[in-house]
Amino acid sequence: MTRLIWLAGLLAGAGCGLISSDVADFDLSLPEREVRVDTADWELADMSQLPAVDCTGELEGVCATSVGEYCGAEDVCAGACGGDDTCEVWIAVSLWHTFDLAAERPELEQIEGQPLVEVSIDRVSYEITENTLNVPSPPLVVYVAPEGVMSPADAQAQAIGTIPPIEPGVRVAEAEVELTEDGKAHLAERMKQYSTPFNLIVASDVVLRAGDPLPSGVLVATVKATAKASTGL
Repeated sequence: MTRLIWLAGLLAGAGCGLISSDVADFDLSLPEREVRVDTADWELADMSQLPAVDCTGELEGVCATSVGEYCGAEDVCAGACGGDDTCEVWIAVSLWHTFDLAAERPELEQIEGQPLVEVSIDRVSYEITENTLNVPSPPLVVYVAPEGVMSPADAQAQAIGTIPPIEPGVRVAEAEVELTEDGKAHLAERMKQYSTPFNLIVASDVVLRAGDPLPSGVLVATVKATAKASTGL
């Protein structure tokens, strides 16, 4: 299952027109995906805020053993002793989709396996189409990676940009992803090798400290990348 708590879908394509036989440059915008962050997946406790649990001295290990009382999804939740000597809960958000351009963009068949000389990313933007969160969303970092990589912790995952925090209940019609210095280049390089599938990962760490409200609700996002390619023919 493609896990996607934060960030719903990624990269919406423009039209699916065919490549003209006498034009070397053509549209290569990525097919649309949806990314859905649902706090119900975290199995949080039914309480309004995270209680203050002392973890000083010999009690330091209590955070790791008691985290399940507040966050039941063992595969994404972890407990740690924070700077104020009370327990913190860390929730790892890691969502991904696979893109196979050779299969998803049938117009590429017309170039008969010819290599792409250049891929140019015009813009990367996002929309927030649904937002019932009761707290601001964490920054969502977008990565590109080889098909087998599904975690941002892997050295092969390359950050291309960030969706900044979104206030509770706010929807966004369209806004720019805050790209890294090499973000467009990393994405273009993956797309240039169009016969090799790659993953797009959306990830973040949600950190809950004593007194913080426990998150509830859903965030749905769509990320769009508009791109052009050239065969050099």
